[in-house]
Amino acid sequence: MKKKIVCFGDSNTYGYDPVTGGRFDSDTRWPGILKNELGDQYEIFEEGQNGRTIANDDPWEGGTKCGMDYVLPMLETKRPDLLIIMLGTNDLKIKFNLPAGDIAGSLMTMLTKIRGYCENYISCPDMKILVIAPPAMSEPFEESYFAEFFSSTGSVKRSRELAKWYKLVAEQFKCDFLNATDQIEAGKADHLHLDPEGHKKLAMLVKDKIREILG
Repeated sequence: MKKKIVCFGDSNTYGYDPVTGGRFDSDTRWPGILKNELGDQYEIFEEGQNGRTIANDDPWEGGTKCGMDYVLPMLETKRPDLLIIMLGTNDLKIKFNLPAGDIAGSLMTMLTKIRGYCENYISCPDMKILVIAPPAMSEPFEESYFAEFFSSTGSVKRSRELAKWYKLVAEQFKCDFLNATDQIEAGKADHLHLDPEGHKKLAMLVKDKIREILG
């Protein structure tokens, strides 16, 4: 039986192309590369959404971007062996005004709900969770056409601070952890989204971690 893996994230999991404003093809997106690298023993579900947050409802984005609202019904449908969560970058936006520690607090709430739901409602208590601290924004971020939505002077620093908090949360909830922040940063096209090289590098890091978790 194939091992099922859900990649749950934002635009960097969706595969947003910062050059065209479209979407990278499946062979360029990191979940697609992951699928090709892992082979037929694994089934990869791509659950990326542009603008997705951990817990913040965003009415300017149609009110459909809150990961907390979607993750539980998605898990009931997919029932994966491994859930990969890579979120938090959109929670850094000015409109939410949150420090990295509070974003990690939102992640704690999400994991609390996931654990309880899996153990008590959909009977998959053995589901593994991999928390990824997302790739950091790159400098000079003020050149990005997304800069006005973030703090151009503090967002890069706060994006790097997520990793230390996420590691603590992952340890508390007995989740596996991958720090992509220190190893990958956003491409130079918009200083926010991964370029093809970044997607490939992330896929290789995640592949090694999956082999470690699932064998």
